[in-house]
Amino acid sequence: MIQAVRLLDIPQVAALHKKFLPSIISFYSLDFIEKFYQHHLSSPPEKRIIIGFFEEGKLLGFVFGTHELDLLFDDFLKQNRSYFIKETLIALVKNPVYIIHLFSKIVQKNREVQSQSQLVYLVVDRTFAQKGIGKMLLKNFENEVGKSVDYYELEVEKNNPALRFYQKNNFFTVSEINGILEKKYLLGKRLK
Repeated sequence: MIQAVRLLDIPQVAALHKKFLPSIISFYSLDFIEKFYQHHLSSPPEKRIIIGFFEEGKLLGFVFGTHELDLLFDDFLKQNRSYFIKETLIALVKNPVYIIHLFSKIVQKNREVQSQSQLVYLVVDRTFAQKGIGKMLLKNFENEVGKSVDYYELEVEKNNPALRFYQKNNFFTVSEINGILEKKYLLGKRLK
């Protein structure tokens, strides 16, 4: 069943994120990821979308998006500066390759976005892949985001299998992002 993610669901959201998403914050602890989502869930609903697919109380997938892309990490980091520094040092010790990811984020050229509305993360537990959960989450996300905008974007790595999923769902390439470690695409989608 599709429903809005609640605060009590955040531990499941963080666990899915850590296990299945190739994102920079996956290097951080579960506690850090939980705080990240708690921060966004406590922001006004018109600024964010967090929807989950649940079966018998278990979260099998979720989608997270924002209408304020520029503030996605900024507000969270400002409110949690010392915690972020501590967690970053721990992530660097546990995963030295993280320094390359961090460096690439710092030196990466600012990309030209056409929309502050962005699908940030969509993940489905791989045990339940190919059952249409991702498609349902995407459809529900688009129903919600479509209430305030008719266009949104997302980033996806060139080698991520999700690229084909997005292409099949009518996303088009806005631009290529050439990072130090990987090539990414900025994809866009018109809803109307």
